[in-house]
Amino acid sequence: METGNRKILIYRPVTVWMAVVAGVLSMLALGWLIFEHGTAFAARETHALYKQRSRLQQRIDQLQQAQQELQEQLAIWQRSSEIDRLASLDVRDEFARLQDELLGARKELDFYRGIVSPGDVKPGLRIQSFQVEQSQDARYFAYRLTLVQVKQNEKFVSGTTEINIEGTQDNELKMLLLTDLATDGKKAIGFRFRYFQHFEGQFELPAGFRPQRVRVRVKPRGKGQPKSVEQFIDWPGYEKKLVDRSGE
Repeated sequence: METGNRKILIYRPVTVWMAVVAGVLSMLALGWLIFEHGTAFAARETHALYKQRSRLQQRIDQLQQAQQELQEQLAIWQRSSEIDRLASLDVRDEFARLQDELLGARKELDFYRGIVSPGDVKPGLRIQSFQVEQSQDARYFAYRLTLVQVKQNEKFVSGTTEINIEGTQDNELKMLLLTDLATDGKKAIGFRFRYFQHFEGQFELPAGFRPQRVRVRVKPRGKGQPKSVEQFIDWPGYEKKLVDRSGE
């Protein structure tokens, strides 16, 4: 209402409150709409994530299964490879063993063939072989002697064998009797055989003695026995066979 130049405002509190309530309701409605939209969006995203998680879990399970199968296959291959390797080693060892046996059989065959049909060898007693081998302890040696009787082996031959080791000691020539050096206490090497006989034993050389060769004398005894046999055998690598016990 206007009175002259002045305006008169009429205050109506009901209208103000209605406006406030309307604004609040609008804000609530907008918030509810935003909440519902957010809830729906979250539900869709959650569902999508669950589906993606399920697919990923399935993929993980598949990969784990494939990994387990590959590990089992690898284990089988490794066992198969190890079996093949061990079998190869066994075959190689067996082949080497058979080769050694074949070589030994050939040597044994040659040995017996030399007794049965010695060719141009004269009949009688014969020194088939004499070998010396140094033990792990440089002071001790092992010897192996084989005597045979060829072409005249219809009866036994008996007698003694004398083995001398020739060498130098303190720049002097010396000859040592093997039975004096024997570690088994044997004082004589007697023999009695019809076809062949093997002998072996151990002996110790004096300190500073440098062996050069071995003299083997086979002396049969009795009537109708073959002639004596004597043979010189070079000491194998005698330059390196110096026995040094100066530190004892």
